[in-house]
Amino acid sequence: MSAGAMGEWRTNGLAEPRLPGTPLVPPRQGRTPSGQAVLDAILEAVTVGVVVHHRDGTPLLTNAAARRLLDGTSAGALDALVAAAAEQGRAGEPLVRELPLPPGRLQLSTVPLTFGEDTVAALVTTVRSVPAPSVPDPRPAPPAAGETERRLTQALAVAERRLRATVEHSPVGTAILSPDGVFVQANATMCRLLGRSGAQMHGLTLADVTHREDVDREAASLARLVRGEIETYDVEKRLVRPGGDCLWARVTVSAVRDDDGRTQHLVVQALDVTETRLAVEMLTHQSLHDPLTGLPNRTLCLDRIQRALDRRRPADSCLAVLAVDLDRFKVVNDSIGPVHGDAVLLEVARRLQEVLRAGDTAARPSGDEFVVVCEDVSGASEATLIADRILGALRVPVVVDGRVVVPTGSIGIALSTERDRDATALLRDAGAALHRAKENGADSWALVDDELRRRAVDRFDIEHQLRAGLARGELRLHLQPIVDVATAHVVGREALVRWQHPERGLLGPAWFLPVAEESGLIDDLGRWVLAEAVRIAAATPQLGYVAVNVSPSQVRRPGLSGDVEEALARGGLAPSNLVIELTESVMLGAATEGRRQLTELDDLGVRLVVDDFGTGFSALSHLRDLPVSGIKVDRSFTAGLGRDRQCDRIVEALTGLAQGLGVDIVAEGVETEEQRAVLAGIGCEHAQGYLFGRPEPVDLRAADLRPADLRGAELRRVDLS
Repeated sequence: MSAGAMGEWRTNGLAEPRLPGTPLVPPRQGRTPSGQAVLDAILEAVTVGVVVHHRDGTPLLTNAAARRLLDGTSAGALDALVAAAAEQGRAGEPLVRELPLPPGRLQLSTVPLTFGEDTVAALVTTVRSVPAPSVPDPRPAPPAAGETERRLTQALAVAERRLRATVEHSPVGTAILSPDGVFVQANATMCRLLGRSGAQMHGLTLADVTHREDVDREAASLARLVRGEIETYDVEKRLVRPGGDCLWARVTVSAVRDDDGRTQHLVVQALDVTETRLAVEMLTHQSLHDPLTGLPNRTLCLDRIQRALDRRRPADSCLAVLAVDLDRFKVVNDSIGPVHGDAVLLEVARRLQEVLRAGDTAARPSGDEFVVVCEDVSGASEATLIADRILGALRVPVVVDGRVVVPTGSIGIALSTERDRDATALLRDAGAALHRAKENGADSWALVDDELRRRAVDRFDIEHQLRAGLARGELRLHLQPIVDVATAHVVGREALVRWQHPERGLLGPAWFLPVAEESGLIDDLGRWVLAEAVRIAAATPQLGYVAVNVSPSQVRRPGLSGDVEEALARGGLAPSNLVIELTESVMLGAATEGRRQLTELDDLGVRLVVDDFGTGFSALSHLRDLPVSGIKVDRSFTAGLGRDRQCDRIVEALTGLAQGLGVDIVAEGVETEEQRAVLAGIGCEHAQGYLFGRPEPVDLRAADLRPADLRGAELRRVDLS
């Protein structure tokens, strides 16, 4: 080999042409080195010289050890040895030649490297310095001549196969693209993702397999990558298969550059995320839609209203929000069952969507409540026409399980103004109008006005303050005596709740109980009243039994009997000294769960009394069947005693009814001696009213009492936010 050839050899070095086996995905800066890079480093570091020639004798590479050991004379011997090995033309024993290299020898060993059917692809020569013979070395003999060469050749081939197999069988789709985005090579996973063979992939561009709506979004990043402004970019996009089918993929595109920074090719890796994407979309849909009807829920409804408010519209148009509530749906649901009740709700949802204009939104925030959002409404007249259409659609009978149900609704209408920019406030206004519509009677609508807005704001403030007041212990119990009409001796007391408001002073129940019912706070409030009344009654047995009013929602809730039993146990009160008062409508309208609760209370030994008796739809069969131990005559009848003969007869009849059924009777609202005398004359045993005493707080100092400690009771946490 000439000195010029040796210079050319060194110039080529390890950065010049390789043996077959260049990795499919060359390493990017900062990433883990490829298999080829590792082999290059090994060849450069070993102490044995390695020289690789093409089968035509052209030198391909040499490592540092070979460059150090070879000179002009040995290079010539190497050329002859390579030529002889090439002429041999097949794999076999290596050709070895030794040259003097004082103080030892230079050993050259050349072996052909074949691929396929004994085709010589290259010739590998190892160059080593062999020391002169000396005293026998007791260490194990070095590997036989040619062993190192075979090991090196085997390592190269194994690394090549491993690298190719790793890329080809990778679960990540991988491809090499030209700088202008044309596919050059792709592994099996990439072909499978795109539904094409390797041959079909050849010549396609990245844009050809990208959904047209995603091409422009990616174009800027691809251009920056090719220009060298970025090293890689990630994008989640749709890949297109033949026939137009799409899949979602997480795609990473990287650039491989030469030493001058010019882009040589692009490496694309794609991971199928279709299932993940669909799962996310499904969860998002579920979080924003009602599971029964598929309509938007409260969150999405508020978002739609807010977006509509944020959009600019002509001065002569506005946004209309209609709050729709089904009349007496609870009665329907209790009568036909929740499954058939759901069928009615589905039909209502369908009808709403059917009568609305294109672009309007129908939503179901909860229960039997719906919301309709209408954009570009000319004013109140058009909004009320929409409300009339909805009411007309609802009135059409529905046949469910052989039963005919005629649903009607009440609608509250709120119209946006120039200053309205809050979706929650507009929906609140529609709710305020809905309350007025219900007050006006079923199957009607009402428009919000300034007075309704003020009442709605007050109701919201009351709810917020009541939550805080319940947590801070601002509620108080006042007790009103129940007496024996003949002797005026106290036989019991009714517990009546008051609110010691920090700013407004002592507030009666009419001020806050309706809000507690609507907001759901009535359950927490009711549990507090029950526990406090039991505690006070246990500490003052000389004042007789205590009567506690229970709300309709408490009767419907499964835990009422458990709350009563726990309060009795904690307070140490005998069940016979506790009276639970329920209104006539609650008692007679109790569904299966409510009746079970009443039976459980009776089994505990607690007495049940029908409050405001005579004002509802009384049914003697219910009084006979339910575990009732007493009735309370409503004050509207007591007020006319002694002055209105009809009132006298009604109270006398109710007294006779109670005596005939063997239950106790209490007349409420007794304020005059004349009323007491009439009651005594007709045989009414007990009475309650201002004549005998107003509701008063217990003298805690005299009774040595402190407010009820409910820290161990199972009350819901009160949210102060």
